[in-house]
Amino acid sequence: MISQLAHNTHKIIPIAIAVFLVYVLLSFIIRDTGNTVWPHKLLRFSQSGIRDGDFDHISNTTLGFEHIYAIGLKERTDKRDFLTVSASVTGFEVDWVDGVRPQELQQKALPNGYNLSTIEPNAVGCWRAHMNVLNSVIANSYSTALVLEDDADWDVNIKTQLREFARGLHSLKGTKKVSKQAPYGTDWDLLWIGGCSSKADKNETQFYAIPEDPTVPSLERRDADASFGPLDSWKEVFPEDSTRFIYRAQEACCTYGYAVTARGAKKILTALAIDHIEAPVDNAMSELCGGTGGRERIECFVPFPNLIGTYRPAGPAFKDSDIVSGDQTVHEEQAYNLIYSTRRNIHRLVSGAETVLSQWGEESPWSPGEVNPKELVYPRGYHFH
Repeated sequence: MISQLAHNTHKIIPIAIAVFLVYVLLSFIIRDTGNTVWPHKLLRFSQSGIRDGDFDHISNTTLGFEHIYAIGLKERTDKRDFLTVSASVTGFEVDWVDGVRPQELQQKALPNGYNLSTIEPNAVGCWRAHMNVLNSVIANSYSTALVLEDDADWDVNIKTQLREFARGLHSLKGTKKVSKQAPYGTDWDLLWIGGCSSKADKNETQFYAIPEDPTVPSLERRDADASFGPLDSWKEVFPEDSTRFIYRAQEACCTYGYAVTARGAKKILTALAIDHIEAPVDNAMSELCGGTGGRERIECFVPFPNLIGTYRPAGPAFKDSDIVSGDQTVHEEQAYNLIYSTRRNIHRLVSGAETVLSQWGEESPWSPGEVNPKELVYPRGYHFH
C-alpha cells in the first residue's frame, strides 16, 4: 500500500510542477496584454526583452542624453525663466545657446540657396542657431544631445515616456544589448521627439505601438495635419485615438525638441551648412529624413503623437514667436499635443502638489483628469513587424 502511494506521488509531482509553470506563463501573458484582445494574430507582435534597468540613465539630469541644449534669444528672458523652471521641476538641466538675429548674419557666410532678400530673415536666424548647436555637439564630442526651443513644453511624465520610447527604438533597430550609459544607443542620426507632426514611408513594414497610453491626447485635441501620422494599415491594428506609435520617419516638421548623435550632427551640419539649403531648417531636416531633394537619407525616428510640444501663454499672439511677428490676435493658454503639460501645471509642481491636472479634464476614458505622476502606470508597447 505504501509502495503504491509512493509510486502515485512520483507521478503527481511532475504534473503539479508542469501545471504551476503553465500558470506562471499564462500570468505573464495576461499581465502583458491586459484586458484588450487585439484583432490580429499575436504572432505578428513581440514585446522587448530588454531589462528595465538598462534605461535608468533616462532618469538623470540630461534625460539619458549626454547633454541638453536650449535655444532662445538672449533678450527673451521671459521664455528662459519659464523653460528653466519647467526643466527643474521635471528633473533635468539645460545649457542655453543664444538665438541669432538676422542683422548678425552676412550673405557671404550663408550656404548656397539662402538669400536674405528672398527668404524670411528670422527663419535664416533660426537656421543659424540650430547650426551653432550642432557645431557645439561636434566640438564637445558629445555622443548624443537633446535640443529644445525656448517655448518647448512636455508631459510631467517625460522620463517615463522616454523609457518606453527608448525601448521601442531598440525594438525597431533589433538591438540585443543596451548600454546603460547610452540608453538610446548611438546608431541613429535624429530622434524627432518634439514637432508638429510626422509621417512614415508608405512601404514601412514595422512600428512600435503603445496602446491605451494615458498621456496621448484624443484625435480631436491634436494639432496635427490629418494626412500625417501612422500609416492607415497600422491604425487598423491598434486604435489610433489612444495609441502612441513609434516609427522611422519619412517626413516631419517643427523643431520644438529633437536629439542627435555625433554622426547625425555631422551629417546634418554638412548638408545644411556646407552644402545648399533652400528651405526653413525643419523642412530641410525633413528632406534628410526622407532622402528627398537630392539628399542622402539619414536615420530618423519619431513618436506620434510627439512627446515634446510647444506652449503658448494666454495673451497676444505676437509674443509667441520670434520668427513670425505682427499677429495682434489674442488666444487662451495652449499646450499643443500634451495632456499633463508641465507648463500648465507649473504652479502645482513648484508648490509640491502630489497631483497634476489634464488640460482636457475627464474627457478621455484612458486619461484621468487628475493623476499622481509617481503612481501613473505607463503601459508597455508592442513591436509589430
